[in-house]
Parts: sequence; structure tokens; C-alpha cells
Amino acid sequence: MAMGMWASLDPLWEIPTEKRIFGAVLLFSWTVYLWETFLAQRQRRIYKTTTHVPLELGQIMDSETFEKSRLYQLDKSTFSFWSGLYSEIEGTNKKQGCKNEEVLAVLGHELGHWKLGHTVKNIIISQMNSFLCFFLFAVLIGRKELFAAFGFFDSQPTLIGLLIIFQFIFSPYNEVLSFCLTVLSRRFEFQADAFAKKLGKAKDLYSALIKLNKDNLGFPVSDWLFSMWHYSHPPLLERLQALKNSKQD
Repeated sequence: MAMGMWASLDPLWEIPTEKRIFGAVLLFSWTVYLWETFLAQRQRRIYKTTTHVPLELGQIMDSETFEKSRLYQLDKSTFSFWSGLYSEIEGTNKKQGCKNEEVLAVLGHELGHWKLGHTVKNIIISQMNSFLCFFLFAVLIGRKELFAAFGFFDSQPTLIGLLIIFQFIFSPYNEVLSFCLTVLSRRFEFQADAFAKKLGKAKDLYSALIKLNKDNLGFPVSDWLFSMWHYSHPPLLERLQALKNSKQD
């Protein structure tokens, strides 16, 4: 039975290498598109069904602000161009802003990134990624089948090779790397919040995060899978929950 299954794949391996490469790139592109669409629909469902202020924010966010944010995000998920225009118009309105103590709390958060070496770590990761990408580029640029897969049978232009390798061949790697960096970034944000706690700024950071979320019309509720894949910063409710237990009176 196993032999029969592998035998059924023989016609696939008889396809020229360049066509298999092109087919794999095309398949991955469609897979990413469908995955992103799936995540967007999950988050859109949250926007449509969450019509009341979460209990955790009941005392600090009024229903009008919540509904305004919900409708904005709902429109944004459908009409990206018009949401950009709407955002520009909203930017002209007066925003709530932060008090001096809250600004200091946010500064304490940013100092946490510095103290914990997050910036240095990100630079190291970036440099290692650049080295790996250019190393693989040097290895792959001489492969004729890569050019043939995209219709360049008789020539191998370096610029075309650059586009093929970095835009298409590296696509799976870039998606995985992007997700890993998103997870790492969220971890760094929690660590920086914890650093601000140690400075005695938990209460002020708590209120500052809420005000910043309001000013940017951020929606406080997110689908867990959508936020895990897209948000480099943890959702507001998760950050508030982490600060809540140690918030100073």
C-alpha cells in the first residue's frame, strides 16, 4: 500500500524542476493569502459580536468611545483606503493626552527595553538574519533552475535573481521569522511593563495605556489567533491584567 502511494507521486517528480519551483512558490503565496484572510475574518467576527465594553474596562472606558473604536476597526477591516482617510480626519480632533506621571511611566517602560538589552538583542538578530540571507543568496544565485522557473531560460540577470530569491524563495522563511519576531516582541513588551512596575509606575502605566489606546482608536478585544500572528504588542487587556495585580494605590 505504501509503495502504491509513493508510486502515485511519480508523475509529480517527472515535472521539470523549474515548474516545480514555480508551482511551490505559487502554492505558498496562495496559502499565505488564504491564511491572512482567515485571520482577518476571525478578527472581524470579534468586531461584530463584541458590542459591549468588557467588564475589565467598564469603569474606565465609556460605551461611546468603545462603540466608536469598534465601528472604526470594523470599517478598517473592510475599507483600508477609507479607513486611512478617516484616521487622518480623526487625527485632527483633540486627543486626551497623558499626564506628566503617565508620561514618566511610559518612559519607564521604554527604559526597561534599554535596561533589559532588548534593543541590542534586536540588532543582533537583525544582523544574523542579514548574514544568513546574503549567504543563502550567494549559494542560490547560480542555480539555473530558479531563473528557468520564472521564464529566464537563456540568461541569469543578477537583479532578477535578487527579486526571485528574496521575494519568492525566502517567503516561507520570512513568514516564520516574522511570527517568531512577533512572539519575541510581545515577550519584550511584558518585560518592559514589569520593569516599569519595579519603578513604582504600574498605576500610571495602567492609565497611560488606556489613554493611548483611546487616542489611537484601538479596539481592546482581539481574536487570540489573529493577535498572536499580527500584533507585535500584546492586546490591551492582557497588558492591563499583567499590571493589575501589582498596581499601586
